[in-house]
Amino acid sequence: YYFNDGTNTNNSLRRPPPGAVGVGHASYDTIESTFIEEYDARLTLYKHRSTGAEFLAYVPDSTRKGPNTSGNNNSGGGYDPKPDKVFGIAFRTKPSSSTGVPHILEHSVLCGSRKYPSRDPFAYLLKGSLQTFLNAFTYPDRTVYPVASRNQVDFYNLMDVYLDAVFHPRAVEEEGWWVLRQEGWRYDVVGANEDGTVGDDESDGGDRDLADVNYALDSMINRAEFEYKGVVFSEMKGAYSDPEGLIDRISQTLLFPDNSYRFDSGGDPAVIPTLTRDEFVSFYKKYYHPTNSRLFVAGDESDVYHALSQADRYMSPMGYNPESRKDSAIVYQKRTFHKPVFERRPYAAAPGEGDSGFMLCITWLLNTQPTTSMMQLAWIVLDSLLLGKPSSPLTKALEDSNLGESTIGLIMNTLHKLDSDGFSEDDIASSMNTIEFSLREGGGGLRGMEIFLGALSQWNYDQSPREAIIYEDALKMLKDEIARTGSNLFQQMIRDTLISNNHRVSLELYPSANLEEEQLQDQKIQISTAQSRMSDGEYQNIIDEGIKLKQLQAMEETPEVIASNPSLSISDIDSTPVEYPIHVEDNFAKSGIQLVLHEVESDGIAYVDFGLDVSMVPYDEIVLLNSLVTLLNEAGTSDMNDAEFRNYIGKVTGGVSANLQVMSVKPAGWDDEIKVLPGINILSMLFIRGKCTADKIPDLFDVFTKILMDVNLDSKDILRNALKSDLSGRKSSLTNRGHSFADTRLRGRYSVRNFLGEKMHGYSSLDSSAAVLEAVDADWAQFVLRLENMRQAIINGNRNGMIINLTGDRYVLDAAMEIAEDFLVNKLPVDLGNPAPPTPDFRSVEHPWVAPAREEMKGAFSSQDEGIAVPTQVAYVAEGGRMYDVGEDVSGSASVVSHYLSTGYMWDVIRAKNGAYGAYSKFSSVDGVGTFFTYRDPNTPDTTLGLFNGAAQSVLDDVESSALTRDNNAAITTAIIGTIGGLDGSALSPRAAGWEALIRHLYGESTISRQRHRNEILKTTVDDFIDYAQRVKSWREQSIAIVASLSAFNEMKSRTGQELSVLVQANADQEEDQSGEL
Repeated sequence: YYFNDGTNTNNSLRRPPPGAVGVGHASYDTIESTFIEEYDARLTLYKHRSTGAEFLAYVPDSTRKGPNTSGNNNSGGGYDPKPDKVFGIAFRTKPSSSTGVPHILEHSVLCGSRKYPSRDPFAYLLKGSLQTFLNAFTYPDRTVYPVASRNQVDFYNLMDVYLDAVFHPRAVEEEGWWVLRQEGWRYDVVGANEDGTVGDDESDGGDRDLADVNYALDSMINRAEFEYKGVVFSEMKGAYSDPEGLIDRISQTLLFPDNSYRFDSGGDPAVIPTLTRDEFVSFYKKYYHPTNSRLFVAGDESDVYHALSQADRYMSPMGYNPESRKDSAIVYQKRTFHKPVFERRPYAAAPGEGDSGFMLCITWLLNTQPTTSMMQLAWIVLDSLLLGKPSSPLTKALEDSNLGESTIGLIMNTLHKLDSDGFSEDDIASSMNTIEFSLREGGGGLRGMEIFLGALSQWNYDQSPREAIIYEDALKMLKDEIARTGSNLFQQMIRDTLISNNHRVSLELYPSANLEEEQLQDQKIQISTAQSRMSDGEYQNIIDEGIKLKQLQAMEETPEVIASNPSLSISDIDSTPVEYPIHVEDNFAKSGIQLVLHEVESDGIAYVDFGLDVSMVPYDEIVLLNSLVTLLNEAGTSDMNDAEFRNYIGKVTGGVSANLQVMSVKPAGWDDEIKVLPGINILSMLFIRGKCTADKIPDLFDVFTKILMDVNLDSKDILRNALKSDLSGRKSSLTNRGHSFADTRLRGRYSVRNFLGEKMHGYSSLDSSAAVLEAVDADWAQFVLRLENMRQAIINGNRNGMIINLTGDRYVLDAAMEIAEDFLVNKLPVDLGNPAPPTPDFRSVEHPWVAPAREEMKGAFSSQDEGIAVPTQVAYVAEGGRMYDVGEDVSGSASVVSHYLSTGYMWDVIRAKNGAYGAYSKFSSVDGVGTFFTYRDPNTPDTTLGLFNGAAQSVLDDVESSALTRDNNAAITTAIIGTIGGLDGSALSPRAAGWEALIRHLYGESTISRQRHRNEILKTTVDDFIDYAQRVKSWREQSIAIVASLSAFNEMKSRTGQELSVLVQANADQEEDQSGEL
């Protein structure tokens, strides 16, 4: 399949059989082209003749059929399982300091380019693209720019924007002087006016020329106070506030003392402000050259040829630069430690954490030269054997030990024991089957992204990208080696590479309640010292550039610049929503249980979900549901201990898990409507979810039977360890997912369903988890009895409250239905003497948890305005209110305006101008609540709240200035397209497609309502923008939830007098209301 030049697009060319040959191009040499059976795809590696750039193309076999939906009611013709089109380019970027220059460049090159001179083409693509993936990554040794879309026009647009961005960015030109200051770091004047000026805000509106603004003072004493700002600076302040991320970063630095991995490519907040513009530009010129690049495309043959041609047009003029590739090469770290290294470092901890919260990480240097594919796979298996399951030997040893002072010795002793005793055949077979299943299982739409990123794991080091992604040969070699030597392979790996290897780092992090304040003081000293060394001219230049930056950010771009951004039209959008195959059969096999089928192409894998109603569990016992789920997932049975049972599951299935689903459902008769739900119609279900190959379906249902009826709930140590681990993880996630906790906390005030979600998974769950742990220790026998009663009530519940969901190929479904019938009719218990009452139709009646939850809601929140204090250098600020009343119709246009705010005002004002790493608008038609929230926000919370107040007015201002309606409503069209892109998303995997269809069915959402919602999005007008903005300005029951440090709340109070009810996690894991002290 060969084209000679970019003009030959004759569709009448005779196409070869799929997968028979690759695509040729006159500007590239084909290095290798093979059909890969593992993926049913052709993989071709090219080398660009002019520059030496390497280009990898992945073309899935186009003959693979879609789903057969014949005979399915409600089956949607919109479901297309074909993977998304993917393009990416990567550069090997070797840092020589921890200034974060690779990371800052990753942000900066997307801030305008030669062909797309807008200040932020990336943001424009977020506003109005059908992209299914749009991002960039900074690794320790490479920077990667991937995009994906299912729409070909959009895909080609994305590709061109990214190519122009990396090869012709304005950020490294004189005109892009401002980009480093916005995206990287800058000095901002504390308390400066909105326009960047210092001092009183004059009534002339700040329109003075810079030449007339003279803030240079005769004395250093009268200089304005500076602070650091910048998007990456804020991001990394948040990253360094997360102790789990911090321990990884420090360990890497210590483990690699002699090569570039000792530096943090993301940037150390203490070092980022030393980065100069000359270093920034020099790094770009050194590494961002085609010779040092690796490009990738996934799609059909025409996509491959287009990508090759497009890249050629950018790269050929740049010529060959072998030094860029040579200079970026990574030198392997040698094993140079004569004895293991031990270090102790502090991390910022919450007040009162005391002696709890210590963290330990032991890191080994495994290889000093490339390893074989088989050995890489063997390490994945060994990792699974050591730590893959709660019953794995190293996991179990650590959890049973209470993690005292001898933890390092415990780990090494466990490794010595494993070296001596080895692993059982069942251990190895279970891990091998689990890993093989994950390798063979078909992915979703972003399979091409997985291929690209996976290939780079070797390709980045000048090894074969093909060898990085194929697995059949390595898997066979590993199986043969295990058959020959058994456990000896893994014992030798432990012996030679872990036990006898002195090149390892043991890093302990200990909590420090004073570290946060010390870091703030160090930063102030760093800034003060730098300012004291500035001449008056240098100081004045910073002030002037700050004003210029604010002016530039506030300046409206010209119509010509806006028009340069690639765009789509409404005609590029599918008018119908994506629908998934579904067939529903009530009283399947006269079992009383509803059967739901989804016929999709699944490569012979069966996906089975069995759901049971749990509404009969008393409200005051629902805090125990997570404990029941934990034991179903981790405990053994009457004839197998936990390790044996989990090994059995691993050997015969691709994985089985239990989980809870508590979801709002539409009231009866509302199927075709889109209204704010009352929040009292709720489904609460326990799901057992599993997957297996077709021949193992009987084994899968056997596992389901054992999990539901035979799991040993009298497993105190297993539950206690799991609860402690879960509580620790959730407390830790407060510092890196504070936005999620804040938004969940805020929304919990507006509906019973949201309150239940906050109680079970939000900040309140920290309290309930601690209480459950106390109950476990106080009276275990009573606790087990409560769990057993709960289990019996659930499995003996009425059959009309149960559902079985099957997803797979037609022959898989046929096989699964036969075994499912036996499971439902003969295996599930039936208490004929005391049958359970029918499960109510919760679309017609109130759920029994609603009344007690409503009562608890009244006293659950000490204030409508709350803060959660955690040790962090950034904040997560959320504010929201009710925009629509229960039962009120909600137009799909509301999603369009919310998207417009997220990608417009929130991005431009809170992210770009004020340095937050993320800022978002969120609206839900389910509860009628709108929220604004930030992520890794460097500003004091009151500053961000003030910026939130301008969001609605910004929409009205855009209406007034005709910004929304000019050029034939171009801004509205852009927002519509972006909203549809987010709604449709990426192609789902078979399992995800079946699950999504089930959730839609349970929710009571009809195809009519989905089509109506889509139609309303497509017909959004300027009047809809006005209506939404007015609703935000007058939202009711307004409230605030903020996750930040105690010092941030103190500063907020001193600045504004606003007093929040601040919750602090004490050592006993209980909430303390600290509002009086603050």
